[in-house]
Amino acid sequence: MRALGAARGKTGAVLLSVISHNYDDGLQAAVYTGAVKLVAGPHLSSAARVQKNGAITADIERMDGRIDKQAVLYRNEIEMRDDFRRLADRLKLGDSDREQMFIALQNWVVADRRLDPAMDPKDPEAKHLVN
Repeated sequence: MRALGAARGKTGAVLLSVISHNYDDGLQAAVYTGAVKLVAGPHLSSAARVQKNGAITADIERMDGRIDKQAVLYRNEIEMRDDFRRLADRLKLGDSDREQMFIALQNWVVADRRLDPAMDPKDPEAKHLVN
């Protein structure tokens, strides 16, 4: 929870979504029903997806209840990685904690819509996605 206190803006919203996606339903219910007042404004209402162009996207629920489907959070995974490395540096996380944070971040990305780079483009089934 120390990380939530240190994370700001987009990073904080993503971190809250990562935590709620990776940990028990009790945390999700507490956060999104208002029992725990961590969400003070717009928040992410889905896990992340990597689009065909490499952008990391998620649904954003606005304060008026509108949902922006698959809004771009990061242009690519390098931008997301660097954002969370800076957070880990600010928190002075050790190697084990950094590894756990990045495993949780990786688990938060539930779909990768880029084409599988191992597929042969001449293969008629080459349109298979990574996930």
